[in-house]
Amino acid sequence: MTRIAQLLLALALLAVAGCSGPVIKSADRRVYSLIDERQEAALGEQHDIRIREDDGLIGTAGSMYSFTPSPLSADIPPEFRPTEEVAIAEEEPAEEHNAGDVDEVTTDEEQAAPMTQSIFPDDQQDRVIHNNLEQVLAYALMHGRDLQNAKEDLYLAALDLSLERHLWTPRFMAGLESTLSGAGDRAVPPQFDRAMQTVSDVSVRQELPFGGFLTAQAIHTLTRQVGDMVDQGSTGQVILSANLPLLRGAGPVAYENRYQRERDLIYAVRTFERFRRFFVVSVAADYFNLQQAKAAISNTFKSYNNRSNDWEKAEFIRKMGRSRDVAEAPRAKANFRSSESALVSAKERYATALDRFKIRIGMSVDSWLDVVDQEADESSSAVDRLLPNVQETEAVATAVRYRLDLLNSIDQLDDFRRGVVNTKNAILPDLTLSGSYATDSNADRQRPGSLREDRATWQAAISVRMSDRWEETTAHRRALVILRREERNLEEFTDLVRSEVRRAARRIDQETSLQKIQVANRNENAMRVDAARAQVDLGRSTNQDVVDAENDLLRAENDLAQAIANYRRAILEFRRDTGTLRIDDDGRWGTGHDTGS
Repeated sequence: MTRIAQLLLALALLAVAGCSGPVIKSADRRVYSLIDERQEAALGEQHDIRIREDDGLIGTAGSMYSFTPSPLSADIPPEFRPTEEVAIAEEEPAEEHNAGDVDEVTTDEEQAAPMTQSIFPDDQQDRVIHNNLEQVLAYALMHGRDLQNAKEDLYLAALDLSLERHLWTPRFMAGLESTLSGAGDRAVPPQFDRAMQTVSDVSVRQELPFGGFLTAQAIHTLTRQVGDMVDQGSTGQVILSANLPLLRGAGPVAYENRYQRERDLIYAVRTFERFRRFFVVSVAADYFNLQQAKAAISNTFKSYNNRSNDWEKAEFIRKMGRSRDVAEAPRAKANFRSSESALVSAKERYATALDRFKIRIGMSVDSWLDVVDQEADESSSAVDRLLPNVQETEAVATAVRYRLDLLNSIDQLDDFRRGVVNTKNAILPDLTLSGSYATDSNADRQRPGSLREDRATWQAAISVRMSDRWEETTAHRRALVILRREERNLEEFTDLVRSEVRRAARRIDQETSLQKIQVANRNENAMRVDAARAQVDLGRSTNQDVVDAENDLLRAENDLAQAIANYRRAILEFRRDTGTLRIDDDGRWGTGHDTGS
C-alpha cells in the first residue's frame, strides 16, 4: 500500500513539474467530445469549434514581473523629427483670363497619365486573388478573430462541465507523510533512540446525486528503528463512512451544480451558433458593400473616360475655331478634373474598406485580395434564392420556435424556477444520517493487510439542527421576485423577437421596391444621357447638359449597386432573425432541417 501511495504521489509531482502537453490534449479531447454531443442535442448538427492547439509554453520575459513594463522614452525616430527648414513646393498661380480672350486660353498638353479602374499596380495583377462570397465566408469561418474568441468561450463552458462531471465520479486521493524522531539520555557515551514513522493513505470519495457522500479510506502506518532498520510496528486500517442529508440539501437540490453546468453548455452552444450566424451575415454584408464600392469605381471610371473624351472634343473644336462658347473647353477640362478626383477618391475608399475587411476575416492586410464583381458573383446571387415565400405570421411563428436566443431565455426561466425550489429547500431543518465502519489489522503479526473482524468498529448517528432561517427565507423571497421579473422579461423578449421579424419582413419589401425604383432610375438616366449627347451633336446644347445627365446616371448606377447589396443583406438578416439561416463550414448556404426544437 505504501508503494502505491508513493507512486501516485510521484506521478502527481511529475505532472505538475513536467510538460503540460498531455494534460492539455486530454482536456481538449474531453471538451470537444462534450461540445459535439451537445451541438447534436441542441442543434441537430455539428460545426467546427476547434480552437488553436496549444503546447502550454508561454515563454518568459523580463517584463512579466516588472512594476513598469515597456517604458517609453520621450525620443522619437530621427526621421520623424521636424527639420529646421521645410520647403513646400508651390505652383505658380495661373494668370487670370477674360472670358472673351479666346487666344489666351491654353491647352494642358500634359494631361494626367491614363488611369485604370483597378486599385492594384499593373505589374502585380497576376498576384491578385479574386474570392467570391462563398470562398470569403469559408476563410472567415476558419480564421475570423471574433469567431475564434467565440469558440474559446464555448470551449471554456465545456471545460467547466468537464470538471463538474468529474466531481460526480469516484475521486481518488493518496498521501504520504514521514516523520523522523529521536530521543537521548545522559549516559556516557550518550545513547540515542531514533525512529521513522511513515503514514500512507489512499481514499476514494463519491458524491451522491440525491445528497451526501460515501468515502472509503485505507491507512498504513509503518514505524522503523533507524540504524538497524528494524520494524517496530506495521498497522493497517480500512474506514468506510457515509453522510446522507434527509431534509435540507437532499433531493434534486444536491445535484444543482450538475444540472446548471449541463444546461450552461447547451446555452453556450446556442449562443455560439447565433454569434456564428451574426458573424456570417456581417461578413456577407461587408462583402456586398465592397462589391458596391468596386462597382462605384467602375461607374466612375466610365464617367472619367467620357469626360476625357468630352475635353478632347471641346479642345479640338476650340482649336478649329468652331466653338460657340469660349468657356466650353475650360468647363470640359474642369469636369474632367472633377471626375479624375472622384475616381481617385473611389479607389481610396475601396482600398481602405478592403483592408478593414481583410482584418475582419482574419487575413493579413498585405494579402492581394479582391472581391468578385457584383454582377459576376454567382455565390452572391445565390442569396436571392434564400428568400422564402412565407407570410409574416408564419415567419413570426417560425422565429418563436427556432430563435436560439429565445430558446435560451425560455430554458433559463426554468433555471430561475429551480432556484426558487432550491431556496425553499434551504429553509428546512438539517436532518442528517451518518455512519462509519472501521477495521484494523493485527499489530502483532506485522502485516497491515491482515484485517480482523473482531477489531472492527462501527457507528451510526442521526442529527437534527434548526437555526435562524432569516437569511434563507429572505433568499427564497428574493428568488420569487426575480422569477416574476424574468417571466415578464421573457414576455417582453418574445414580443421583441416578433417585432424584429416583422421589421425584417418589411425590410425585404422595402429593399425589393427600392431596387425596382433604382433600376428604373438608372434606365431613365441612361436615356437622358443619350438624348443630351444627341443635342450636343446637333449643336443645340452644351456639354454641361451631358455632364449633368452623366452625373445623375453615375449616382443612379451607384444607388442601384447599393440597393442590390442592401436587398441581399436584408434576405440574410431575415433568415437570421427567423432562426432559419444555415451555413456549413465551407461557406455554402444550407437549407437546414427540422430539429424538433
